[in-house]
Formats: sequence, C-alpha cells, structure tokens
Amino acid sequence: MHTIEIPVGYAETDMMGIVYHSNYLVYSELSRTELIQSLGLDYKEMEDAGYVSPVTNVNLDYKRSLTYGDTAVVTVWIDHYDGLRTIYGYTVKHPDGKLAVSAKTTHVVVKKENFRPIRLPKVFPNWHDIYEKMSETDAALLTEA
Repeated sequence: MHTIEIPVGYAETDMMGIVYHSNYLVYSELSRTELIQSLGLDYKEMEDAGYVSPVTNVNLDYKRSLTYGDTAVVTVWIDHYDGLRTIYGYTVKHPDGKLAVSAKTTHVVVKKENFRPIRLPKVFPNWHDIYEKMSETDAALLTEA
C-alpha cells in the first residue's frame, strides 16, 4: 500500500467549490504512479520498450465531497493481479479519516504498435515478481484492516 497527500486546488473544483468528479481519477493516477516508483519500477522504461498500460475499467464510489483547501489523502494498493491484468484499489479520504471516494481501476499491458495484451511474466518478469508479492502483502493488510 502507498499513501500520498494532495492539496485540493481551486482549479480542481466546480462552481459549488466541490472537487469535480473527474479529478478523483487524477488523484488515483498520481497515487498509482507514485506506488510504481516506490516499488523501484519505471513506467517510462516500459513505454520506451514499446508497451503501455491502458485503463480498461474504472469504478468510483462517491461518499463525501472534498472542497477547495482540503487535503486528499489517497491510498493505493494492488487489489488483484493475475499476470495479465492488474486491478488497483484506492481510497481518497479527508485528513480526519472520513472516506470521500473509493475506487478501482483495471489495467492491462499491451504492445504499443498493435494494442495486443501481453503477459507480464514473459515480458517484464521483474514487474511480475514485485506485483505478485505486493498483491499478496496488500491482501493480507486489507484482511487485517
């Protein structure tokens, strides 16, 4: 699991001063990118090798609004990994721990030239090993919570 804090900026809110719904995807992406970096992996290297990891599904469940001046506390973990697809789980909370949003995004790694999915263990065995360990560790932590 990895947690980051993001100050909510004025430009991220709507006319009511509430974080516009699509910005929660940006918060999720920021936390996912930092998770990958914290694991010692580099998404840019994957792209340079001719692969990308598009989002194939998004699920956001809104519970409580964040507003301008709040701080979003975003936690990300590997919810599911099977060698082909990775599902990341997210919570976006207020600093007091109240849940604002829970989310999941599903990703696959594909060849950039034809968008055909690849199996991570074959092409990026280091990612596979780390993701396998992380999904087990994160599952244990979530069970304890």
